[in-house]
Order: sequence, then structure tokens, then C-alpha cells
Amino acid sequence: MAALFIDRDNKEYSAEDVYESLISIGAHDCDALFIHSDIMLGRTPPGFKRAKYLEELEQVFLKLGVRSLIFPTFTYSFCNNEAYDVNVSKTSMGAFNEYMRKREGRYRTLDPLLSVSVPESLREHFENPGDHSLGQGSALDVLHNTDGVKFLFFGVRMGCCFTYLHYIEKMLDVKYRFDMPFEGKIIDHSGNCFSKTQYIHTACFGVKPADFYYFEDEMEEKGFLNKVRLGDSLAACISEKDAYREISDKIHGNINYFLEKPFTDADLEHRYTKGLDGSRVTHC
Repeated sequence: MAALFIDRDNKEYSAEDVYESLISIGAHDCDALFIHSDIMLGRTPPGFKRAKYLEELEQVFLKLGVRSLIFPTFTYSFCNNEAYDVNVSKTSMGAFNEYMRKREGRYRTLDPLLSVSVPESLREHFENPGDHSLGQGSALDVLHNTDGVKFLFFGVRMGCCFTYLHYIEKMLDVKYRFDMPFEGKIIDHSGNCFSKTQYIHTACFGVKPADFYYFEDEMEEKGFLNKVRLGDSLAACISEKDAYREISDKIHGNINYFLEKPFTDADLEHRYTKGLDGSRVTHC
């Protein structure tokens, strides 16, 4: 079977190998699969075009038979002083997510910070995202109130990219984060332009969120996170219910659990910390 990519040990992986890896971690056993991705799993064979690689990956995910494949297509447009054009604004969530959001039969939400791409059949559930990208009515809130949801980390680590954590922090109203408003223009699917104020729950000025690989490791040890090596990276899967419960329990048990160090009252300044050095905002 033709190789899809080759890892650093010169082991070849076919599309079928990727499919079997996803089956082994239970990515197929859900009604909705929310996919964080980084497709740099190894080098592609000579002459193998990027477009073909993306097409092959799409077929792998379709073969899983999951009713709803959901992709984060976050842009943080307003945070970067940009208008959000639902049809044009590129996502910072990777090449595969950008590829999938352009496919026929998909609907991208109007959230100018944390948009997601869902099947057109789910449009009615996601087309009114509300004014808070991590609050009630947001895409992540819809997922929390939906049965049979899993999160897949395809070529990425939970410990560095699990935005769902911040939704839970918002739901628990943790004191080390605050609601930051952003204003900007949205261009909708029909080309109509309108102004909006959008909020996001972000860390206070003196607070430093952690890369929580220790939580990821514990979830694997407890059997909630299924993980498998895939090329030069890995794939891992956890249910939304397990993630919400375990994260909530950690925060209730130790308010500083997901921070680099315990915060003080002086750290709780409501001042936005992202992009202060002129870099593009890609996280909340």
C-alpha cells in the first residue's frame, strides 16, 4: 500500500495505517469528533503533492463513519485588529483544518475569534454563537451540551492546544481570568458587513497559564485519554464528558493547577497580555 508519509526512522505509514491508528484510540466511537490537527507527521514521499496528502487524510476521516466531524477554524481576527470574513479569513489551526473548512457541505460559524467548521446539517445549532467565544451559546458550549462528543489530537498534544480548558474555566468563573471585549467588523456568508463586540475569557496580566502535559499524562494513566504513536508525532482521543469532569475536579481541588505558579492578588490585573510584543495573537 502506498506510503502517505515516512517517519524519522524511515517507517512508512499508509492511509490505512492512519485509519487503524484512529480506530485503536476510539476516534470512530462517537457522534461528533472535534479535531485539533498538525499534519507534519513525517516527510511525504518524493513527488507526493500537499493537495493529494490532504485529500487522502480527508478520506481517512470520512472512513471513520463519525456523523459529525468538527474542526476549530479559529482566527482571533478582532484580537489582531482585523475584520473577520467568514468565507476568506484563514484559520491559524493548521493546513488540514483550513482545507476542511473550504469543503462543500460545511458551515463555518460567525464567531470572529473562535469559529468552527461543522457539517451543514448542524448549522442551526451553531449559527447564533453569541457575544462570548467561551461563554454560553459559544461553539464549545454547544459541544458541552451535546451527547457523544470526543476530542481528537491528531499530531498535536493536548497539553499545548486544548482551548476547551478555557471554556471550562469560564464556566467555573475562575478569578485568574477575565472577560476581554474586542470590537470589529464581520462579513457574513452573503457578504453583508456588520459591527460586533466579542468577548473572550483571557488570563489576567500577572498570570501565566501552563503547558499542562502533566494533566495529559495523568489522563492517559487513568485510561481517559487513549494515545498511539503516529509517525513522528501521536494521536490521542478523550471524551468531552471525561475532559469536562476531570478538568473541573482539578480546578476545584487546586485553583492553580493549570498555571505555571500560584497567583497573587497583585497578579489579577485586568490587562490583556497577548500580542504585546507585536506578534500575531493565536491563543486566548
